[in-house]
Amino acid sequence: MFNLFPMRPSVGSRLSRALISVVMLLGWAPSAQADTYPDKSIQLVIGFGQGGPTDVVARFMAEEMSGILKQKVYVENRPGASGNIATQTVANAPADGYSYLIGALPLAVNHSRFPDFPVQFGRDIKAIAAIGATNNVLVVHPDVKAKSVEEFAVLTKSEPGTISCGTFGKGSSSHLAAAEFQSRANVELVEVPYKRNSDTVNDIIGGHISCWFAPVPSVAALTEAGKLRALAVTGPDRVAALPDVPTFAELGYEGFDVRLWVGLFGRSDVPQDRLTLIESAAREALSSSAMQNAFEKQGIEALDMGSVEFTTFVNDEISRWQAIGSQLQTSN
Repeated sequence: MFNLFPMRPSVGSRLSRALISVVMLLGWAPSAQADTYPDKSIQLVIGFGQGGPTDVVARFMAEEMSGILKQKVYVENRPGASGNIATQTVANAPADGYSYLIGALPLAVNHSRFPDFPVQFGRDIKAIAAIGATNNVLVVHPDVKAKSVEEFAVLTKSEPGTISCGTFGKGSSSHLAAAEFQSRANVELVEVPYKRNSDTVNDIIGGHISCWFAPVPSVAALTEAGKLRALAVTGPDRVAALPDVPTFAELGYEGFDVRLWVGLFGRSDVPQDRLTLIESAAREALSSSAMQNAFEKQGIEALDMGSVEFTTFVNDEISRWQAIGSQLQTSN
């Protein structure tokens, strides 16, 4: 016999079904959300002007990551305050994984130079992946009567306070390399700070400054063309872009190692799955043949370090430059 009046589901049954639906939604929502990230453009903020080594590295990285992530990755230049403006910009951005910092060596120096700066590494921003490093090279204008580091040191001692040296400001790799050389050689250079790479290039070619501890990518072609004379590179090994230029260590300056390293950082409270995806994309970009070829032409050394290893590296750099950072703090 057919039941013309089928039983309605009990209240308990209806509640159970509702609970199952809620659980399923809760269980699926995060993964569905994660699968769509990124669904808009990502910005890489850097604290230095266009054309400099950090900017060059950032643009290479942005181009490669755009293809990997299937979303536009673009560079936003926020120069000033030794990179702190860019760091603050990223720290103030939403913690949604769409704003990252391309940080460099000055970030480690700033830790002790600006102890009251509200954004701190490890607490507010964290390391995601290392990108690359470039040597600085001591170059002089061709009119400078020195064809070696030894001759340059002798010249500087004989004319104290007259040899001008371009830098990107206190705490920059060019400044740190110049400070290291002055301390080791017991000489005095007159620092001339610049904000833009192009201005420094123009002034040393024009003979307005005598020397510059320049990023290799900025001057390699100029030294080959005879417009500048390269005396020594600041890293532990010679560089492919300037194979005939010795290291300071080769010339008796044991342990002389000042290189501009660059890496990717993000807010510490960005969801970990998003940080992991960005780390993976960055390391994949570094392994691409296009990126490797571009770095080789520019004299940039790729640094293959993920979040854990890069965090240790940055902490070591903070410790290494703590003394000079504190000295710079008192001179501000």
